[in-house]
Amino acid sequence: MAKKSFLRKAGSFVAGIIIWILKAAWHVLKVIAGAVWDFVSGLFGKAAASAAKKTETRKAQYVALDEVKAFEGTPDDFENWLYSSKSTVGLILGARGSGKSGLGLKLLENWASRGRRVFAMGFGNAGLPAWIESVKSPEDVPNGAVLLADEGGISFSSRESMSDANRLLSKLLFIARHKDISILFISQNSANIEVNTIRQADYLLLKRPSLLQKDFERGKIKDVYESVADDFKKLGGDKGLVYVYSDAFRGFASNALPSFWSERASKAFGGVKLGAKSN
Repeated sequence: MAKKSFLRKAGSFVAGIIIWILKAAWHVLKVIAGAVWDFVSGLFGKAAASAAKKTETRKAQYVALDEVKAFEGTPDDFENWLYSSKSTVGLILGARGSGKSGLGLKLLENWASRGRRVFAMGFGNAGLPAWIESVKSPEDVPNGAVLLADEGGISFSSRESMSDANRLLSKLLFIARHKDISILFISQNSANIEVNTIRQADYLLLKRPSLLQKDFERGKIKDVYESVADDFKKLGGDKGLVYVYSDAFRGFASNALPSFWSERASKAFGGVKLGAKSN
């Protein structure tokens, strides 16, 4: 009996030691794992902070339009006039996916590189750098600034989309005149824009039209498109191709994409617009 009692006590003692060793090992592993996690998290945190800092401090880069085919003047003439003017109104028209947003944002970046405050309306915050400020209303844009407004990303009711778009444009034009703001408005088709509004545009930037787009454009826009239809076909291989119609330059040019552009940003812009259109 005494021997069995001794063996029982010895077994309990050994089991206790084993359990203690296992618990100690578990705590040591937890401490090591925690230290490793903190170290790795710190590395990723620093990398993320560094990337965010680079995005915040990235400066706007100026890239001029490249001349493709000139009828009158040069792209340099157009850009010198555009970026030095206090207040201008421009329209960007073209088919879906023709590069209207890329063109508008690149011009906005060029303005920013010259010291102008720039704002965007209809893009949300999708992929935009810190120096492009997003606004929901043109009244939020200060004097002397530049505003890029994308009709496709601004929420209009389905019943009154045309009247709402024209109301917005009228408001933009009124504000532009009184606050020395330059306005660049993106739309797929001029049929949604009143003739009187089109008359007030200082320049047109026409991207590749869709198959039936020309048939539904306003009279003057249709005439301009038809006058260069053959050129669009011949030069269509250039993804940055844009027809510039202004007093300073009439002809084809090619625009670079914004320095912050990426496939991810492009999809983000599209997502913002799809979300807005669903209203």
